[in-house]
Amino acid sequence: MEANGSPGPRIGDAFGLQLSDAVRLRRPVTAFVERSDGLIVPSGSAQWLNGEQEWPSAVRDALARAQGPVLDVGAGSGRHGAFLARRSMHVTALDTSALALGICRDAGVQETVRGDVTELEHRMRGREPFRTVLFLGNNVGLLGSVSRGTDILRQVHAITSADALIIAEGRRPVGGTADNDAYAERNLARGGLPGELVMRLRYGTTATDWFPYLFCGPEELERIAGAAGWRLCDVQDFRYPGAPSDAPLLSYTAVLRKHDGDG
Repeated sequence: MEANGSPGPRIGDAFGLQLSDAVRLRRPVTAFVERSDGLIVPSGSAQWLNGEQEWPSAVRDALARAQGPVLDVGAGSGRHGAFLARRSMHVTALDTSALALGICRDAGVQETVRGDVTELEHRMRGREPFRTVLFLGNNVGLLGSVSRGTDILRQVHAITSADALIIAEGRRPVGGTADNDAYAERNLARGGLPGELVMRLRYGTTATDWFPYLFCGPEELERIAGAAGWRLCDVQDFRYPGAPSDAPLLSYTAVLRKHDGDG
């Protein structure tokens, strides 16, 4: 209960509900991201409905490097995994949302696993090693922080083949407003990265649990990944279709190659 005695949102699969409505209605629907300092901003769903011809060329270029078997982490609607499944690759989708995983199966993804990104090694134990792991759809954000991210990527290292690639999408943090600058300063004061967030998604009267999320540039990603046995080997900056041509280049794809030791 909130301090004034009124009920707060129901805790549940707000992401899955938003995604399901967008797919059912065949149009974008809006949820809201609530940050731990109280900032609330809209979160649309148009990207889940876009066909591959509408994806940024940087995403298509990165996906062209994929080899199966593939693990799609935080798969959401399964659009990237289904694209690869249509190209005769075996794809496993991982997501915390049962509703999202149902949509993945409908899209053609062969296998789904419900679980959190921090449980990768446990959830994938005993399977054939993956050759490609996707963190697309800005899922670099799931790394959350330096220590959490390094642990997650160490788990990815443990479940992948010697020649494995991670194909990821990240977004640099946005400053320039008093709220964002103050949030970044608090992160830096406690030794974190400026783009570390604690947030939840709210859709209608449903909210997810609070979870960590990370906006970071390729240099910070390289630091996180290097400690976990991954080398950053390619970065492409891009804007999403429809963005103004003079908008800052915040989004990027990153390809990371597995390595052992310093060689």
